[in-house]
Amino acid sequence: MVIVICILIFLFSNQPGEDSSKISDNLFIRKLGHFSEYAILGFWSFIYFANLLIKDINNNKTIRVSIASLIFSMFYAITDEIHQLFVPGRDGNIKDVALDTCGAFFGILVVNILFTYFVTKKSEKNHSL
Repeated sequence: MVIVICILIFLFSNQPGEDSSKISDNLFIRKLGHFSEYAILGFWSFIYFANLLIKDINNNKTIRVSIASLIFSMFYAITDEIHQLFVPGRDGNIKDVALDTCGAFFGILVVNILFTYFVTKKSEKNHSL
């Protein structure tokens, strides 16, 4: 899923500025798109790294997975903005990297809340047996 999301982000970023503006001329909508696509990337990269690195979920391990997910998402945001430097009518923007990273952080936060909820529920269920 992470690869699919990265490809979609790449394809959106590969659109020339004129084509991108046709989709949405509204700055808020475009920035919301940045935030949203990286929130989804952060969410799924957490799940990927959790499956890769963790056998048993606990808070110490989820923190490490969260950091790995955030670093991965931020790195991808940086490379995405560099890529846009080579797309006609587009430019790389450090503010977009910050916005993308905030989106990734939000996605990671959401998946952490869900993990905590379900791990707590599972733990309560096991203790009640």
